[in-house]
Amino acid sequence: MTESAPAAEPAEPDVTVVVAVYNTMPYLTECLNSLVEQSIGLDRLEVVAVDDGSTDDSPKELARFAAEHPGVFRVITQENSGGPAAPSNQALDVATGRYVFFLGSDDYLGPEALERMVAAADEHGTDVVVAKMVGVNGRWVPQAVFERTRHDATLRNSPLPWALSNTKLFRRALIEKHHLRYPEDLPILSDQPFTLEACFRAEGISILDDYDYYFAVRRGDEGNVTYRGSLEHRLIGTERIMRLTERFTETEDERYGLNRRHLTSEMSFVLGYRLLAAEPDVRERIMAGARPLLTDFATDALLGRLPLTDRVHLTLARSGAFDLLLSTLRFEAEHGGAEQVDEKKLPLTVVEGRAHLGYPFVGDPRFADLTKLVDRTRAAVRGLGKARASFVTDAAGPALLLTAETPVPGYGGLVRSASLGCERKPAGGVPAGLDCEVGYTPADGGTRLSTRVPLAPLLAAASAAGRTAWSLRWRLDTADGELPVPVATAPGTTGGPASVRLRRGLHVYRASATVESDGALTFVLTPIRLRRVIAQRLRRLRATGRK
Repeated sequence: MTESAPAAEPAEPDVTVVVAVYNTMPYLTECLNSLVEQSIGLDRLEVVAVDDGSTDDSPKELARFAAEHPGVFRVITQENSGGPAAPSNQALDVATGRYVFFLGSDDYLGPEALERMVAAADEHGTDVVVAKMVGVNGRWVPQAVFERTRHDATLRNSPLPWALSNTKLFRRALIEKHHLRYPEDLPILSDQPFTLEACFRAEGISILDDYDYYFAVRRGDEGNVTYRGSLEHRLIGTERIMRLTERFTETEDERYGLNRRHLTSEMSFVLGYRLLAAEPDVRERIMAGARPLLTDFATDALLGRLPLTDRVHLTLARSGAFDLLLSTLRFEAEHGGAEQVDEKKLPLTVVEGRAHLGYPFVGDPRFADLTKLVDRTRAAVRGLGKARASFVTDAAGPALLLTAETPVPGYGGLVRSASLGCERKPAGGVPAGLDCEVGYTPADGGTRLSTRVPLAPLLAAASAAGRTAWSLRWRLDTADGELPVPVATAPGTTGGPASVRLRRGLHVYRASATVESDGALTFVLTPIRLRRVIAQRLRRLRATGRK
């Protein structure tokens, strides 16, 4: 390890900025420029840059800045350590500022960032300052923690557990009092145990959202430490973080907010679709390491608060059902659920009168709770589309043919019995003699429902003096009881002619069918005056005679 000595020994600076560097050109230039342009002034600033064995032009760029700004930049060179922990510790060993700030060598600061952070820490006596970060080039940065400026934040009363990167201002006295250092055996996530312990021990924490302080850059080659690291390394880091949380908390409720973050991010990442691409021996080590960690920290109460896929993956892993976990991951991947599972794209399966998302654990008695979790029976029964209402006339007389489709194969297995509900509007009442059956046929991988509604009973109950309206719905008896199911899911989905004429004795009616906003189909019979019918016929006869 070598070190370039500063030209002059500066007085104690207000802040030491630590920059761990490994092959970050050309981003390093903007990073360092943002430091020399800080409004706090170079006389109040110390930069300790540790080159971790770079093989690009990063060492030359560090040397240039050190030469141009003697007494400000201190450059340490060491052999590559495999991660940011060792260079960060080297910098902490020589830092002299009242505060320490960690800056990624591919990121940069707003011009007033350091001055504002130091001022906030001095004014409010806080040991840690969390300043607003902004993502650049598509870099995702959690924003919930920056909902407002406050100086009473803790890991328990704020979204801080979701923002545990080290890109914060720390009072150096706090660091040295507790000898906080980065765990050098962690290639990734080494900053989180450091940050977490600092936040647990801090007398006060400030959160600032009044300025764009930190610009986190997503590199074109995705070489950021955030995007590197194996699944095994991430699991090891996650265990370290969760064990540390256990040290500093006394109850399950205290641990909930912190562990939920690590279960839904790191653990779900490790046990997600990337596991399918891992070598078999790597999978075995990951699963063997994950199970005791989940057994200790993933309680039923905590799992019950997680999103669906996280809960499924972690429950299977905690139970040691690793083959079933892999089958589950394949099922999700086959239906477009790699980075994120879209439940709407997952097929349904019908088992014993109930519809479930088609996960491979459905029906396994060991996972009855998960099977209930993915039960979609009610939604499946009601989820009809492509509705159509057509007027037909056959040997049995005039009828209204109702059809609809569902993506659920075997839909009939969800229904014990089915009929058509028909009620007069607005007074109520059911027409006599109306007998309708619901039929099911396969259609496009799903099921088509169809019902022939004879119109004779409705004509018999129609009024010759005014409009008569009927509300039609399917009534389906299911495992959840009888469900009134809309004929269609949205207005305007009917097909066929808008209306037809029907005769009952000397009376003529115009019949129409429309879908209402709630999905019910309204069938209307409107009497047509005989004088109007005769006049229309005469007009047609005259038109025919002219031809």
